[in-house]
Amino acid sequence: MISRRSGLRIISVLMLMLLVLLGGYSYFSWLRLLERHAIHQLDWQGASLSLTGIGLARLDLEQRGSAGSTRLTAQDLHLGWQQFSLTPPFWQHIRLARLAVAWQPAAADNQQEPSPNAPDLQQLAVALAWLPLSLRIEQLTAELPCASGSCTLHGDLQLNRTQATPRTLELQLNLQHREQQLTWQAQLQGDAQAADLQLNLAVDGHSQLSLHSSLRNSPAGPLWSGQLNAPDLSQAVALQDWLSQWTLAPDARLPSAPSAAQLAASWQLQLTSGALSLERLRSASGQFDASASLPEPWPIPGAGQVQGSFGISARGVTGQWFAERLEADLQLDRLPAQWLSALPPALHPDSLHLRIRPSSPLAELPGNLAERSLPLAISLTSSGASQLDLQAKLALANAPPWAAQLGNGQFSLSSPGFAVGDWQLRNLQAKLNFTGYLDSQQLRLDLSKGSQLELGELKGAELRLLQLSAITRDLQLQAQHQAGTLQTWRLHGPATLATQRLEHATLKPQGWHWQGTLAASQQQLDLSGKVSADADLQMAVQLQHNNSQGLQLKAQLTEIFLRAGNPLAKILADWPALLDFNNGRLSGNASLSLAPGRDSPDILLKLNGKGLAGIYDRSEINGLDTRLQLRADRRQLYLDLTELRVEQIDPGMPIGPALLRGTYTAARAQPGQGLLKLQQAQAAVMGGMLRLDPDQWDLQQSTLVFPLHLQGLDLNQLFTLYPAEGLAGSGLIDGQLPLSIGPAGIEIEQGQLHARAPGGRLEFHSARIRALGRSNPAMQLVTQSLENFQFTTLSSQVNYDRNGKLLLAVRLEGRNPAIEQGRPIHFNINLEEDVPTLLASLQLTDKVNEIIKQRVQQRMLRRNAASPKEP
Repeated sequence: MISRRSGLRIISVLMLMLLVLLGGYSYFSWLRLLERHAIHQLDWQGASLSLTGIGLARLDLEQRGSAGSTRLTAQDLHLGWQQFSLTPPFWQHIRLARLAVAWQPAAADNQQEPSPNAPDLQQLAVALAWLPLSLRIEQLTAELPCASGSCTLHGDLQLNRTQATPRTLELQLNLQHREQQLTWQAQLQGDAQAADLQLNLAVDGHSQLSLHSSLRNSPAGPLWSGQLNAPDLSQAVALQDWLSQWTLAPDARLPSAPSAAQLAASWQLQLTSGALSLERLRSASGQFDASASLPEPWPIPGAGQVQGSFGISARGVTGQWFAERLEADLQLDRLPAQWLSALPPALHPDSLHLRIRPSSPLAELPGNLAERSLPLAISLTSSGASQLDLQAKLALANAPPWAAQLGNGQFSLSSPGFAVGDWQLRNLQAKLNFTGYLDSQQLRLDLSKGSQLELGELKGAELRLLQLSAITRDLQLQAQHQAGTLQTWRLHGPATLATQRLEHATLKPQGWHWQGTLAASQQQLDLSGKVSADADLQMAVQLQHNNSQGLQLKAQLTEIFLRAGNPLAKILADWPALLDFNNGRLSGNASLSLAPGRDSPDILLKLNGKGLAGIYDRSEINGLDTRLQLRADRRQLYLDLTELRVEQIDPGMPIGPALLRGTYTAARAQPGQGLLKLQQAQAAVMGGMLRLDPDQWDLQQSTLVFPLHLQGLDLNQLFTLYPAEGLAGSGLIDGQLPLSIGPAGIEIEQGQLHARAPGGRLEFHSARIRALGRSNPAMQLVTQSLENFQFTTLSSQVNYDRNGKLLLAVRLEGRNPAIEQGRPIHFNINLEEDVPTLLASLQLTDKVNEIIKQRVQQRMLRRNAASPKEP
């Protein structure tokens, strides 16, 4: 039998063994708990036990998991015995003097993180049950990741629950930021069937934001409703400064926020069953309303400063959201540079005013908008040196994919002037009436009647247009874009361009007009139509420009009937002032080609004249037919005179018919120093022929010599024209006349004339010469001989100087049958004649053109005034 003492010893040993076993089990369980929660370090110091609870002077905890690492340091931790429970959270009242938390997220890997899910009501109820009835942290420091790497929160926290309402949680968090205090107050009440959240934010005691959210379970799924209100954001600067340190890089700065704004939002959503997530929100059904009022300019990144009001309402049906209301009245200032980069600086607006309001529906809509459009009226105006005004009705798709039909659109633009490249524009006025369509991939605009553009002046390096206007109707713009970037575009339709005055060095100032069709894209421009000038000139023009081939231009001149006037003389600045056509027809065509990267174009010009008649200087022209072709490339000019025929030219004596064929080639840089080749050059003169043998002349030489051949000049016709009383004769004259053209003018040196065999006859009957012969026996023989002189030889040396003096050294050999039985008689006669004066005197008749008569008279007056006076 065991004694009592022995029994007590056995029991003591068994109890000790049990305690050892329980201690070992607790130790290993504790290690497994630390390992399960990835706690690598847990240390405490200064543990104490009292009637009020358990105290720790310091507690250090470090956790390392897949989400990152967390370090927690608590000082003066007190766990109160009051309302202690044997179920979590065990201690219902916890107080800390200081709590420091540092969280560092794990390094990001290439795997995509799952979408975050919010706890459902069941999880929320469980989480609330684990919270103590009161928690107070007198000094809270939290080091968390932010845009600059790591940022720290400083403040205090207080949490309260009551046993009467264990599912209601009240939380107040005070955060210190610089010299201000941000106070977050939240009240959360919930169970497995419903949850309500009230959240308020105040800055230095001024309420800034309030949120009410309610979540309810229903047979169809959770119902979520809420309201967000910010009736007076008077401390927006403090909120912006606090948020900036968490969201912006250290060197980034936002413009200072204003001190007033109002925000409001409300929603009622029917969610699908399952864990609350962003995907469930997108697939919800319900209603959403939001509005904002910014009485002062508010800096919005990417939009400048925004002031005004904005409102939107949307309705969702199983994930398909439809906009039901959209209103805006916004003033935009300090617009971002990227908005304006495509515009000339002079067109940059100082501000924009945007208004969007409900409107009546458009009459006709495309099929993709017929059942899902939101009718709106939009107004956009600008202020600044240039003003724009856009007014339009809009049928906006109220759900994705977005699209918009434009109707009754009016756009106007006014600008005092700006520059585009090398062009200067002044006093721009534009007015466009349009309809259109826009979606995520394409744009179409149709300009209607009344659309026009006016410019007071358009000035380039060599061209100046005054009072330029462009008018169009039914012009269409079609474009393809992606993510806001233009991919392709095409503009086509009829258009009219007109300018009241076009100024260019090669043209006389006057008005021009173009009417035709326009087709343009990013690769090519095509213009086709008719160009006309105030001078009654009309041309059919086709212009094409593309990036690979450059510029191609073709023009067909409408046949000109010169009897009604000569438009070329009224248009071309270099038209010879002394050339005037008053009859005949002109036609022609031209083409121009300018390759990319070239400064000078290739030109081909063809001009045909038929039956031209008129005046050049003091000469009358009749029956002029011509075919001319001009080619020019980057190096050379080539002129091909296929044919030039003149029925008659009359500079005082008739010349013609005349024929000229030849070519002219020159370097484009030196057009006046080329090579002239004549295949045929001839003219009929007084029954004879004046011609040049085929040859070529280099115009780089200072003096050009043209060896003229005279064949068969009829003396009878010559003496008929020559104004000498009693002079007549017959015979044919041939000769060589080396005509020189140089800086000194026109000259003939050592020319030769001779009569063609067998000779001819001269008759000179003059009463004045007979009287001279009666007083001078030597002259009497001369006068008698010339009254019927039959010559076998007539030769003469010809010299013509630059002053118009013709010198003839004539040698005559022949006889007069009535004198000394027809013995041979030889004469050497020197004749001098002022040819310009002679021709002028021949022209001063009643039959001459009045213009020629005036020019002849003016020339004779100038010549007489320049001649030296006799003493």
